[in-house]
Amino acid sequence: MKPGFFILLFIVLLYGCKNNLVNNNTDEGVITYDVSYFDSEKDNPIITLLPNKIELRFKNNNISLVSEGYLGLFSTKFISIYETENSNILLKVLNNKFNYEFPKDEIAFIYNQLPPNKIEVLDSVKIIAGYECKLAKLSFEDKNCPSITICYTNEIGLAKPNRNTPLHKLNGVLLEFESTMNQVNAKFTATKVSLKPVEDKEFIIPDDYKKSDLATLQKYIVDFN
Repeated sequence: MKPGFFILLFIVLLYGCKNNLVNNNTDEGVITYDVSYFDSEKDNPIITLLPNKIELRFKNNNISLVSEGYLGLFSTKFISIYETENSNILLKVLNNKFNYEFPKDEIAFIYNQLPPNKIEVLDSVKIIAGYECKLAKLSFEDKNCPSITICYTNEIGLAKPNRNTPLHKLNGVLLEFESTMNQVNAKFTATKVSLKPVEDKEFIIPDDYKKSDLATLQKYIVDFN
């Protein structure tokens, strides 16, 4: 067999393996996260109704983050169009559907924690869902808040991926992180990144969602909890 064939075969295998791990040209796809909770269902019964998976869809730097609770009784959807000034949270509780619009530089009301006062990038790396991730240690001004370690990657083509979150200054797609939302502590770990076309309708607000204010959304979330 000719040496040239071996060289060609090596290149195919090398880039074939590399593409299974990373695609730097990725600008469209779906990230699936597993969700685990630090409290037990016994200590916090609401956890039985909360989602155990969420999906982040992205296209042309637009974001659609979807979660659905027990038997579809409620769902939330965060939509952020990159070139607009505002983002939207869509909330469905039973037959009630609400659309809350708020500025891109504002942290979404569902987050309980403040942004970290220090982000320290660590030397170690970790492979999550086939992507090489950097590790960073987050420290908080409130000494009652323990430091946490997150994993993020720069190998997915999504600009300002953490907009409207306490980590909005971090330039990288989070693939493993912890958060406190609606007084519930949770951990999110990416299990799959699907590089596939995403339909434009994922970033369109349905007509049956009524514009609402923050107080109304908070009331429904508190009542549901």
